[in-house]
Amino acid sequence: MGAYYFLACLLPPLPSSLGEKLTVSFPDMTRIAHRHIQPQDDQLLRAQLSVVDAANWESIEQGRNHFLEGGTLSREEMESMQNLPAFIRQFLDEKERGIRRPYIYDRLWELCYGALLARAEEEGCRYLIDYTVWEIELRNCLAALRLRESEGNIADRTIMPGIRSFDFSGLLSRLDSQNNPLEAERIIDSERLKQIFHCRGADPFSLDAILAFLACAFIYSRWEKMKIPYDIQNFIYSGG
Repeated sequence: MGAYYFLACLLPPLPSSLGEKLTVSFPDMTRIAHRHIQPQDDQLLRAQLSVVDAANWESIEQGRNHFLEGGTLSREEMESMQNLPAFIRQFLDEKERGIRRPYIYDRLWELCYGALLARAEEEGCRYLIDYTVWEIELRNCLAALRLRESEGNIADRTIMPGIRSFDFSGLLSRLDSQNNPLEAERIIDSERLKQIFHCRGADPFSLDAILAFLACAFIYSRWEKMKIPYDIQNFIYSGG
C-alpha cells in the first residue's frame, strides 16, 4: 500500500464531466509520471502510453492534421521514423508485404494491444490486463455494430477474437436509441471511465491507480479539445 503516494498527490483532480478542461494538460501529467515512476515500472507506463502512439501513427499515415501529445513519441520522432516501438516497426514490415484486411490499421491496433498485454502479463499488472482485454472486446463490439447496417464481414474488422467475453447488451441498447454521433461517443467514453475505475483496484496509491488515472486523463483530454464540426473517426479510432 502507498507505493505511489507522492506521485498521486502531485497529479491534479480530474474533471467532473466530459468536456470540462483539465487543470493540468495530459502531456504535463505524463511528464510528471515519467519523472516519479519507479525504474522497475517504467516499461509498464510506456506500454500504457503506447495507445497514444498507435492513435498518432494511424492519424499521421492517413494525412490527418491531428496529433495527441503525451505518448512516448513526439511528432518529430514519428515523422523522421526515429525510436519507433517494436509494434509500429512490425506493422510497417507487414504493411510492406501487404496486410490483407479491409482496414489495415486494425492490424496496427492488434499489434499495439498484443504488445501491451504481453508486457502487462510479464509484469503481473492486473489493471492493464483487465482493462485492455475489456477495451479490445469493446472495440470488436463497436465494429460489429457499425457493420450491422452495411452487411460487412464482422470477422474482417475483429482484432484478437475470443480473448474474453463481456456483456455489452446494455451499452448497445443505449447506443441504438442515440441518433447523435457525438452523444453516442459520450456514452461510450463514460462507459470506459467506469470500467477503468472498476479495474484500478482498491489502493489509490498503487501503480494500477496511477495508470488508471492517466487512462482517464487521456479520455478527458480528447473531450476538452472537441469542436463542431468534428471528426468522428478520430474519436472512434484514437486509442479506444
